[in-house]
Amino acid sequence: MALSDLKKKSLPSNKPSFNAEEFIDDANNYALGLPQIVSLRPLLASEDDAAKLPMRHATFTLSEEAILALTELSALTGEPKSKLIRKLILRATQAVQIDLAQVAPKKPSR
Repeated sequence: MALSDLKKKSLPSNKPSFNAEEFIDDANNYALGLPQIVSLRPLLASEDDAAKLPMRHATFTLSEEAILALTELSALTGEPKSKLIRKLILRATQAVQIDLAQVAPKKPSR
């Protein structure tokens, strides 16, 4: 056995090729949460466009009951707790907007 037999065989890469300018532009996109070339992981088909938006950390207090319910819901759906909270907030917001539209006084027509 020769030393050349121990040499690591290079495998063809399936990564997209890009130049330095494209990489720098994508770094700016990455900072905005919208990378095109470089990403931490590929997005799943189930992830919607809202998942690509920039996120900010938030701190809030929940009751033990709410934490347990959120943990159970996360275990049942397989989705992260933060994503579930985002979905619930959007649904509640949409419901309030619908209710406000029904209650809002109608402008008289002339």
